[in-house]
Amino acid sequence: MTAPPLVRRFRSSIGSRSESADRVMKQVTEAKARACQWKKLHRRHVVVTDAVAVVVAVTIAQFARFGLPELNSPAMGDSWRYVTACSIILAVIWLAALGLQESWDLSLTGIGSEEYRRVVTATAWAFGIIAVADLLLQLGLVRGYLAIALPVGLVGLLAGRHLLRRDLANKRSRGAFTSQVVVLGKPRSVIALCNTFNRCSHAGYRVVGACLPDYQGEVGFEIDTRTGPVPVLGNQHSVAEVVRLTNADALAVTSAEHLGHEHMRTLTWQLDSLGTDLIVMPGMVDIVGPRLKIRPIDNMPLFHVARPRHDGALHYHKRFFDLVLGTIALFLLSPAMILAAVAIKWHDGGPVFFCQERVGYNGVPFRIVKFRTMKPESETQLDTERIVSGQSDCVFYKSATDSRITPIGRWLRKTSIDEIPQLFNVLAGSMSIVGPRPLVPGEGSSVEYFIERRGLVKPGITGLWQVSGRSDVSAEERIRLDHFYVDNWSYVQDLVIILRTVRTVLQGHGAY
Repeated sequence: MTAPPLVRRFRSSIGSRSESADRVMKQVTEAKARACQWKKLHRRHVVVTDAVAVVVAVTIAQFARFGLPELNSPAMGDSWRYVTACSIILAVIWLAALGLQESWDLSLTGIGSEEYRRVVTATAWAFGIIAVADLLLQLGLVRGYLAIALPVGLVGLLAGRHLLRRDLANKRSRGAFTSQVVVLGKPRSVIALCNTFNRCSHAGYRVVGACLPDYQGEVGFEIDTRTGPVPVLGNQHSVAEVVRLTNADALAVTSAEHLGHEHMRTLTWQLDSLGTDLIVMPGMVDIVGPRLKIRPIDNMPLFHVARPRHDGALHYHKRFFDLVLGTIALFLLSPAMILAAVAIKWHDGGPVFFCQERVGYNGVPFRIVKFRTMKPESETQLDTERIVSGQSDCVFYKSATDSRITPIGRWLRKTSIDEIPQLFNVLAGSMSIVGPRPLVPGEGSSVEYFIERRGLVKPGITGLWQVSGRSDVSAEERIRLDHFYVDNWSYVQDLVIILRTVRTVLQGHGAY
């Protein structure tokens, strides 16, 4: 195989004379500077959006709680100026908390729920500080003012971040605002990382080449991945040249243990001189956010992975969240439930509800309640349907052509109205709003650790796999997403899943 044109062009340039090499390096440096401009621009947009959201929140709270100032009343004017000063102080503390929580970190942009979590945490800290200061210093800020500013500001901040994310995702789908990455590692880990970048295209990483440890072959060979071939451009000793060659913004190392500490340190120095970021892929996968801590011992950085927390106070907090949200949702959706019940009864005169035993929290069975979407006695025809659809040996059965589904039932499934009665399971305590979908006894038992790990949390009405493609998600991806939820549960993630569920239901993709 011949070397890629880019390799030949770079080599011919540096092989002629030093002036030509200097010119090439200058062009590479200028290109890298242009590539970094979008990061500065996006960070500026994030800071400005946050500032606008905070200022609007404190302004609305001030006018709503204290009204307009009376210009003819000196005392009222002094009071208004005092409240305005307190509002300015609150806005400054709020923005400072957002900065100290590193919520403007560009490495979080468009990825996961960590960005939202930091916004929520910073807001809680800011209002905690103001509340304590008001209590100790008798500032005179009433709780009504803070009660208005907090939710308005938090909604504004989260909405602003969401809109910026959507705008960034749209630009990245057109090939803009992306970071070029060279991957250093074994072929299997290179393929795994490329597949991850492919699944999370909104993260904006594009692999432009790979370096394989101890690779001695000819430049120009390729690694086949789902996203296409990735050219092999060298080994661990030619990383700096490859980074300059490809104008990469970052180097992702997937085999740090193979390189050793000394080589990794030298590599860090080389990348620092080139202005290139370093991304290290740890051996642990699907572990994110608060569970990962770096604690150096004798100047050696060590990853500490905290155990997932599902019991204690967090368990009761989640239960309170389910009761409040479940009650509100049941009240708001009761008209849809009445119409669905009438439609089911009118269609064939059969029972309105479908009850089935499922596996719940800690493996305890419970009876799930749903609107009936299939013909009566359809459970006896399950084996036949699995054979007809060619899913006799699949882990999870789901078919878009299942003949047992009624016309009314197909519409109920597409709109997810058939899931609404599970709110009764939520209020009864056997389910949660968000969590892995409850399995039929025996389902998924062939997958090691799957049933045991899922039992650590309550099953939910919606979850990660529902907002990631619903029934179109492969069995392997569904298993991975369920494990990810169990290992990384958080309040913010639950809120993000609920918001994404609304959008997924409205789109209607993958529902059958």
